[in-house]
Amino acid sequence: MTIRNDATRLRLRPRDARTPRAVGSRQGQVLLDTDVDSGSDATIARLETETRDSLSPPGQLSYPVGGTGFLITPAMPAANIQIGAGHGYLDGCLLENPLAVTLATQPHPRNDAPTRLPVALAVKSILRFSDPVEEPAWADPALGDAQAAGRVLNDWHVMAFTPEDALTGPAPCAQLTATTQWSRLTEPSTGTLEVMPDQLPPSSDPCSLLPQGGYSRLENLLYRIEVHGGTVRSTYPTFDGPRFTMTRLLVKFSRRNASVMARVTAVTGTIFTTEQTALDPQNWFSKRQYAELVTPHDDIDPRDAMAAERLFLVAAVTDKTVTLDPAGAALAARVASDLAAGWYLRLWDAFPDGKGLATVSGSSADPNLSDLIDLGDGLKLRFGGGSTAIFRRADFWTFEARADGQIGWPAATAETPHGPVTLYAPLAVLGGSPTAITIHDCRVPLANLTDRVLYNRGGDGQSMPLPTSPTPLPGKLRLSVQRGKTPVAGARIRWQAVAGAPCGVIAGVNLVPGGATAETLTPNDGICEIDWRLNVNAPLAVHQVEAVLLTPLGQPEPQSVLFTASFNMAETTSVQPIDCPTLKTATTVQEALDLLCKAIGTQKAPETLRLTRITLIEERGQTTDLIEEKLILNGLKVPFNAFDAGIAFEIFGGQLQMKPQPFDPIVEVSLDLPYPITDPDRLFWLQAGQGKVHQAFATQQVRLDGFSKVETGDETGQIFWMPTDPVMEFLRSLQVHQGGQRIVRDGLDWVKGDETLILLRLRLRSAHVFGISGGDKKTRIWLNAEHLGTNDSRTGRELLLEELDPQRAADLDMFFYLNLKP
Repeated sequence: MTIRNDATRLRLRPRDARTPRAVGSRQGQVLLDTDVDSGSDATIARLETETRDSLSPPGQLSYPVGGTGFLITPAMPAANIQIGAGHGYLDGCLLENPLAVTLATQPHPRNDAPTRLPVALAVKSILRFSDPVEEPAWADPALGDAQAAGRVLNDWHVMAFTPEDALTGPAPCAQLTATTQWSRLTEPSTGTLEVMPDQLPPSSDPCSLLPQGGYSRLENLLYRIEVHGGTVRSTYPTFDGPRFTMTRLLVKFSRRNASVMARVTAVTGTIFTTEQTALDPQNWFSKRQYAELVTPHDDIDPRDAMAAERLFLVAAVTDKTVTLDPAGAALAARVASDLAAGWYLRLWDAFPDGKGLATVSGSSADPNLSDLIDLGDGLKLRFGGGSTAIFRRADFWTFEARADGQIGWPAATAETPHGPVTLYAPLAVLGGSPTAITIHDCRVPLANLTDRVLYNRGGDGQSMPLPTSPTPLPGKLRLSVQRGKTPVAGARIRWQAVAGAPCGVIAGVNLVPGGATAETLTPNDGICEIDWRLNVNAPLAVHQVEAVLLTPLGQPEPQSVLFTASFNMAETTSVQPIDCPTLKTATTVQEALDLLCKAIGTQKAPETLRLTRITLIEERGQTTDLIEEKLILNGLKVPFNAFDAGIAFEIFGGQLQMKPQPFDPIVEVSLDLPYPITDPDRLFWLQAGQGKVHQAFATQQVRLDGFSKVETGDETGQIFWMPTDPVMEFLRSLQVHQGGQRIVRDGLDWVKGDETLILLRLRLRSAHVFGISGGDKKTRIWLNAEHLGTNDSRTGRELLLEELDPQRAADLDMFFYLNLKP
């Protein structure tokens, strides 16, 4: 079970937030159980912090190089996936797996593995308490009935689940931890609890014995508040147990940290015989309290515990038996048939209303807080976090209450759960097919400080022209072997070919996959340099060679360095034509050369005017460009007044000769306004549709008034479209009338739509835009504003400008959106 020992107190809140180095004993002073625990906690904190900082990347399991701890061996069905024996470190905590097991045979078995690939596997760790009730080895029989201390374990189990997102990239482990599914799985509980003692006004009578509020019992106790269940959050994964909302949360409590637990040895009806006897009647089950049937698996995998209610009223007790309410008959029958699984009775107290569970309800005064829950004993609870709060099964809080009326809870302070401490890490991602499973190991290897380490010092990724005979690469392959900063002399390095890739000659040996290899020794400086001659008979292939560090006995260590190299070939060298239409389909230098050869002697590409810039101009001087890197940014969202001072089109490639009248429709700007626009039209459709047509159901296109003018130069000209004064006022007041969606008539039963964007269509008529050639100053050329659909990362609807064929020239026809939001 999670930390449930009957301690004096579990949580300390010193004013100095730093972790103490140790507990200092004092002569003649009391040594408390808290002091002993704090001493071990200080040592553990030191060790785990050092391990976390040096060996354990956050959220990942690291393991010693060559170790098999938590190594996943794939299998189908997935329940047969094997978990390797050994150990690893998760956020500084040591996790141990003594024996190789499968998902179905691990200490906390999982029998719900996915039946299809892909499959992700993760380890979950939880801080759990085990005392002699669960593990008799912790007690000493020589002490008879004396209570013995327990142990705190870094318990774990491995989960297999189906990833919600496709993990198809080169690093599926990193992809997995970046998914929403993973972030919600590992998200800590955020709900809070506040403990408040009752407050009574002081008596004016100095001899009065009336209570003054606060904790009212006459004994020192350690209270525990624990989450039992509640309303499930549907957006969170449930294969690790559900997450709950604050409202309708179910909680239980114990005055002794729920530390009273007894092993069940026999069941008759609802009478449970226990292995432990009632050594202390004040610390044993009694009528009108509650007993919960639990197993050691419940904390780390709460799903079975939530499948059916396990908390029942105690009807009767003896020193060795506990009789539960008849409501527990069905579960009692299951326990009786499965005693070998290890069942226990755990004691919980009843709330003042006699119930074993309290239901959290939201406060009408503050939606972020709950109504007060009466705990009795002069204490009340209040949960917090509101609608976004997250709770888990077994989240708990503890606080000590003293006979002098004080409690160990800071006044007016809400705290997130004190436990259990839960950690997660990905182990592997399996893909492929059942007959050819691929595996990506998500564990992180770590080397010992005294291990020899093989380092790449250069030479990877080289290329050279294809020679007529084997020639060494320009740079040598360089490796070094070191222990920390100390070079290792005489280290053996084996050079070997890689299956499926040509290699060549190293150290005078023609390396062959699965055959001949070469060996070299490092000199005194630990750095090995060697020539590599590529295989000239494989000019288009990627060549590879692997360097492996060997033990003194010639066995390969789990360290290697892979080198790659290639020849500079036209077929394998990419090319990206920018301003050459002839080469626009070429992707390699060889393809470009072939296209150039075919184009020799052909007709020169025709000249056209080209559109190089479209700019929206706002009266305040702000501008918005609709062309970026030769792409027309179709579908942008711009402010509603982004062009109240006009739109400028820049034309390149010749001297403009056109002389339009101001109101010629060379440039057309139109809006799609939601229809119906006017109140009379709305009233008509409302009446004609018998009240069922009560909001906009179409759009009506209107062309904005404006006039055009042309400015020209030798190579670059501009066309300006400027709105008329009424259009300017219309655009600047869009947020007020919302393009006709503002309802003016009082009492009109018309539903206003959520219209935040208005579609604007922009058209430039290419046939009316012409000039003379920039070359001979005689040939008339026209604007080519043809646009072809493409895909880019800005809006996903960009338009292409690179089309020079005048026979395919067309108007510019694009759109963007006016955003009515401020």
